Amino acid sequence: MKIGIVTVLFKSDDVINGFIESMNAQTFDNFHILFVENDVANLHCERAIRETLKTPFTFVRNYENTGVAAGNNQGINFFLSDRSYTHLLFLNNDIEVDPDFLQKHVDLLQLHPEVDALAPKMFYYQPADKVWYAGGKLSYLKGGCRHFGHNKPDRLTTDELYRVDYAPTCSLIVKIWPLRDAGIRMWEELFVYYDDTVFCHELNQAGFRMYFTPTIHLRHKISSSTGGAKSDFSRYFMTRNWLYWGLRRRNLAVLISALALGGFHFVVRNTVEIRAMRDALQMARPLAPEAQQ
Repeated sequence: MKIGIVTVLFKSDDVINGFIESMNAQTFDNFHILFVENDVANLHCERAIRETLKTPFTFVRNYENTGVAAGNNQGINFFLSDRSYTHLLFLNNDIEVDPDFLQKHVDLLQLHPEVDALAPKMFYYQPADKVWYAGGKLSYLKGGCRHFGHNKPDRLTTDELYRVDYAPTCSLIVKIWPLRDAGIRMWEELFVYYDDTVFCHELNQAGFRMYFTPTIHLRHKISSSTGGAKSDFSRYFMTRNWLYWGLRRRNLAVLISALALGGFHFVVRNTVEIRAMRDALQMARPLAPEAQQ
């Protein structure tokens, strides 16, 4: 197996050293990291990577902040161009992992060839025993996804794989050849948030078999680059992309919820959410390249 890892950098100064240390410590060594820098004027991460990372890597600096979805698409295209790679791992750089993180992925994927995509158990960095993701499911009623075990102590004692239809792309390893055949890419107009929800939906539509494993762990420094879930940035993109995705799917549950929420936000003057919902209504899904010809 040969793994291509794509990680998108943005305001990653405070987390990059932990990520580098985790990658340097890996016992499995047949991997290459593509760093996509969206914090275009900041040289700190590039300097740290070039000075301290001991594993093979490629560093790309974008001319503007293209968003995490576009950055991940750069990774897909980069690794699909080289047929020696068997798997692509989407991996946030605000995580830290044990030295056997990649080797455990390799062992499980070799033992279970039916697995097309695999996600590990994800804990908060602090407190370390609180679960952030222990499997997940796409939800029509929510117009998004559910994390199993979210914000709870770790009570999952089984070591068995189980099938899921959603996993966050802060750590998701995918077989490359079905990804190549399906031609799936992330929706770049989403920029950030809901990009993994839509991506997982399209993987499922294409027949990908996605699993969760409780035997591989990571520690996630949640929302380190976006200011947290309550920041104006996060509130805007979570609201806009939730409604946009609901409109694209003609999701009746989302449309009904949006009418009620729109009235609430108008009454209490939540200008961030009002602007986000207005923008979602105005957005249009870009045509595929073949449709533009």
